[in-house]
Amino acid sequence: MIGVVSLDGAPAQDVAGLPLPLRTLLLVQSEGAEWLGVMGDRAGETVARWRTDDRVRVPLRALTAAPPEEHLAVRGDTLLDRATLRALLAAPAVLFDGTEVLAVHRRGGHDGGLFDDGGEGSLRDVAGWRRVRSADEGTAAVDHLLQSLRKAQDGMVSRAINRTLSLAVTRVLCRTGMRPNTVSVGILAIGAVGAGLATLGTPGALAVGGLLFQAQSVLDGCDGELARLTFRGSKAGEWIDTVGDDLTNYAFFAGMTVGLTRAGLGPWSTVFGAVGVLAGFVASGIEYRYLLAVGSGDLTKYPLGFGDDPTGAVEERGLQRLLARARPLFKRDFFVFATMLATALGRYASLVMLGLFAAGALVTLSAVLRSEWSRRGALPGKTP
Repeated sequence: MIGVVSLDGAPAQDVAGLPLPLRTLLLVQSEGAEWLGVMGDRAGETVARWRTDDRVRVPLRALTAAPPEEHLAVRGDTLLDRATLRALLAAPAVLFDGTEVLAVHRRGGHDGGLFDDGGEGSLRDVAGWRRVRSADEGTAAVDHLLQSLRKAQDGMVSRAINRTLSLAVTRVLCRTGMRPNTVSVGILAIGAVGAGLATLGTPGALAVGGLLFQAQSVLDGCDGELARLTFRGSKAGEWIDTVGDDLTNYAFFAGMTVGLTRAGLGPWSTVFGAVGVLAGFVASGIEYRYLLAVGSGDLTKYPLGFGDDPTGAVEERGLQRLLARARPLFKRDFFVFATMLATALGRYASLVMLGLFAAGALVTLSAVLRSEWSRRGALPGKTP
């Protein structure tokens, strides 16, 4: 399949940091295009400029007419989402807004020009597209793109608070040209400052440290959002995000352990902190080993099995149902938010939270070990 975009009607302003036709081409490329084409009066100079973009990984050509082989042609003022693109690619089809053709998928040997009318087979009622012909429509297009970044697996705190705040920050970041990995490093620095403050052990330092811990959790969504919005996702970025989250978690609770011990809360803080951090490091090491084996840095790809019954054992179904109900409490967004509240309430609430961290780390480690044993049992003689 070949992706073709027309520059005709393309808005002068970028849409979420990218020229709209380039955004379309990168989306089509991600669906397996063999090469990409650009049509219009400025096609030659546009192609020369975009060929230097490291996100364009297939041949890019300036065209004077649509190619005779199978291709998808899209108007320059049309924003598509992935679902609409896939609907178009499923069969010869036309995206028609009631007045004009916005995109057309042509099979090889089909007669006619670049565009077609909205006849039989047209996609008139697909919602995942926008026309961008004015500043207001550009704003609506950016809103649409940002809302599409919400994830079904977001926890309760992310849905209610974190994602709304991170999307507002990402809206600004996408205009700056900043790379997602640079954002990840900045987010990690915020978490490190919070952990450093927690080591002081004073009520004020604990509270501010907890607030920075929550700020890191909010901003943690920005690097991934920016990567998806600007087509700059990478394996390195996945690993930076995953390892950065874990380091922030362990550093903050280690810092809290030091701070509470300095504040005179004695052996309990030391025991809770040591158990939690050690269990966390062991669990993370096992998870990282699996991710390296499957070639991913995305921790959500690890088959943790919370709330599932990978062995099918009848006697464990009650426990699995309990874990399924408790799963939201183990999500990072909830745990970090609860930690911020605990540090605001003072040292003893922070000590309770440190104990809960240790318990949660042990439960997570047990789930990781159970997942490992289950997969090894399902695949005799093979390591995951």
